[in-house]
Amino acid sequence: MPPRDLVNRVTALQHFTAADADLAPAAGLRAYARHREDLRGFDDGITLRLIGRPGGYVRLEQWRGMNALLKATHDDSFLPHLASVTALAAVRHELAVSVGRMPAAAPLTDAARVVLVRAVVESEPARFEMDFGALVGSCVTAGGYGGSDLLRSVVDPRAYTGVLWWQDPESCDRILSTSAYLDRRTKLTGTAEVTELHALPLESE
Repeated sequence: MPPRDLVNRVTALQHFTAADADLAPAAGLRAYARHREDLRGFDDGITLRLIGRPGGYVRLEQWRGMNALLKATHDDSFLPHLASVTALAAVRHELAVSVGRMPAAAPLTDAARVVLVRAVVESEPARFEMDFGALVGSCVTAGGYGGSDLLRSVVDPRAYTGVLWWQDPESCDRILSTSAYLDRRTKLTGTAEVTELHALPLESE
C-alpha cells in the first residue's frame, strides 16, 4: 500500500499554450500562481517554461487531498484569475496521483532544470513503473540531482507524467547524455509511447 502522504496528496497539472508566442502569458501565470499558493490546502507547486516550445508552459500543483483541490477550484476567485492567463493561452487540465516519489535532495521549487517524461502505457503498467524507477536510479547518485516523482492520471490510468529535477543545468545536461540514462530511457519505450520535455522554472518578476 502506498504511504499515507501519497494517498492523501493529489497533483493538478495545467498545460498552457500561448496563441501568440510573442505575447507570452508569463505575467498572468505569475499572478495566477501567487493566488493559488495562498489558498488553504495548497502544498507545493511550480510553473515551468518549456524549452524549445515557444509559448509552452506547465503548472504543477500538489494539494493536500481532493477536498482541498475541489474547494480551491470551485472558489469564486478561481475563474477570474485563470482568465488572466487563458486570455492569451489555451489550457489543458490534468489530475494525477503519485505512484513513485523518491526522497528529494532538493525541493522541486528550487529546481534549475526539470524534465517531464510523458508516457502512455498500453500494457504492463507495473513494468513501466519499475523501468521508470530504474531511470531515476541512474540519476540519484550523480551530483546535482534534485528529486523525482511519477504521476499517474486519475482520468486515464494509461497516462503517466514522470518529473525529474536538477539543482543546476550543467548537472542535468551531463546526466541526460550518459549511457546509463539513455539505455533506461530507451527501455521505457518497450511498454509505452514516450515524449520527453525539458523545462525551466518561470523566472520571477
